[in-house]
Amino acid sequence: MGCLVLSLGCIGATTAATTATATATAGGSGAAGTVTPTVHCVLPAGQGEATGPQTMTVELTPDVVAPGGTVHARVTLGPSPATSGIALKDVPTIPSLDLAMTGGATGTVTVRGEEFTMDVPAGQPIEIPPYEGDFLVPADASGEISFAPLRTLTQTKVFGSVFETPCDVVGAAGSIGTVTAEGDGGEPATLTAPAGSVRPNTPVTLGGSGWTPDGAPVPSLCAVGGGGCDPLKFRAHSLRIDSYGTLTGTATLAEAGAVPDGAYEVKVNDGAKEATAPLTVKAVAAGDREITLSSDSGPVGSVITVSGKNYNPDRWINVIGLDAAGTALDDTAVYVKSGTDGTFSADFTVTSDVVAAVRADEGNDPATVRTAPFTVTTGGGGDGGTAEQKLTASVRAGTLSMVQDGDTVDFGTTVLGTGSGVQRSRLNRVEVEDARGVNSGWSLTATLTDFTAAGVSGAGPATIPADAVSWTPKCRAQNGSQGTPVAGSPARLGSTAASLCRMNPDGSRPFTGGRFDADADLTLTVPGSALPGDYSATLTLTLL
Repeated sequence: MGCLVLSLGCIGATTAATTATATATAGGSGAAGTVTPTVHCVLPAGQGEATGPQTMTVELTPDVVAPGGTVHARVTLGPSPATSGIALKDVPTIPSLDLAMTGGATGTVTVRGEEFTMDVPAGQPIEIPPYEGDFLVPADASGEISFAPLRTLTQTKVFGSVFETPCDVVGAAGSIGTVTAEGDGGEPATLTAPAGSVRPNTPVTLGGSGWTPDGAPVPSLCAVGGGGCDPLKFRAHSLRIDSYGTLTGTATLAEAGAVPDGAYEVKVNDGAKEATAPLTVKAVAAGDREITLSSDSGPVGSVITVSGKNYNPDRWINVIGLDAAGTALDDTAVYVKSGTDGTFSADFTVTSDVVAAVRADEGNDPATVRTAPFTVTTGGGGDGGTAEQKLTASVRAGTLSMVQDGDTVDFGTTVLGTGSGVQRSRLNRVEVEDARGVNSGWSLTATLTDFTAAGVSGAGPATIPADAVSWTPKCRAQNGSQGTPVAGSPARLGSTAASLCRMNPDGSRPFTGGRFDADADLTLTVPGSALPGDYSATLTLTLL
């Protein structure tokens, strides 16, 4: 984050600003009951943690259901302990709440709301609007079931990515209500899943019987015990239920970045019935990463196939030639994405007689560097023999940072009653450096306080609204940088974050990074009603 003081020889007051990640959190409660437990939230993108009390109310209906029956929940949450350092508008949000069951049933159920958009204020506790959702009690439930909040999970879509904010209830929260399971729930549904481990981004074969004939099945991936169920962990599915209630088809897991290795439960729900089955996800095959060349020698112009195995799936692999000193030959580089089975194959062209080896690495991670020797042949002469030397080097990822050329912008002096009151200036150049070696992109935004000045003749403080300043952003990549930045739209400034420059994730290249310049033309229109004085305001730049 950076701050600039904007000043005018008729302008004053500087407000310090701090930056935090905007995080929406969801909470829950029980049937006609309210509890206020302490929750511990883990903020996304390495932004830290937040702990504090949060009031939760849940209304559960009906009071009595058959085993396996549907319960409707209306969740109302108080303010979360999480806050945001910048204001965000129209943020797509999906809230959910895990409830622990005791008594007539055990385990965990999830109340998941529909996606909606909300405005996130700056520096204030975030409050999710009330939401509703259904869940099914277990098919073997019997008697009074008590529900207690266990965890909230909020998924927000910001800057082109989905961020998750889990908030665990610390200690026992107490019951928020009960539902009684009575009667015969009918034939329970069954679900089968692979007994061995499965890879992310691959189809998982599911089956079962006893489902609602011709029903519409929806798969979710849950934590062991049934909590945190999320349909977004499956990116597609071909599941169907026939007229006999038989479930068949596949559900394709999301990519490895969204589904870490571990033990899970897969849940299928057709609106009237649901069942779960254990599922183990493991991305990397057993063994160390390996690369092989289709040929270890050949003349200049040869095209060889570089193959690898035991890599993380869905990752960019960098393949490049090395000279005898181990220096990378940039003009030989090729990029390929590993498959869902952790293998890759890339065609590599020998463009120079100085190529002595081929190197591959996974997402610029030094720990994944593997090399294979290659000999450029000339087609003549005797056999002089060969020798090999292993050369190693370590490269570490850097950070996302920015610097600015100055911290003051002066609009000069405006004489009231003369001219149009329009003053122009320019934002100090900001240089963004992205040395992380990733393809997650970044965003540079700004907010502006109102201009203030001491009052005249006891009239009290004088102000000029922040939206009297408008800007036209500009940004560009410096030579050698990867990716094309996008300048923000011309806009009036104020408390809502305005985009100065951003870098969107680019799936056509393995990473974005380098140095990028951003500035803006500034225009201040001084209202004719402004009181004389020396005004100032603070413009806060935030890089995420």
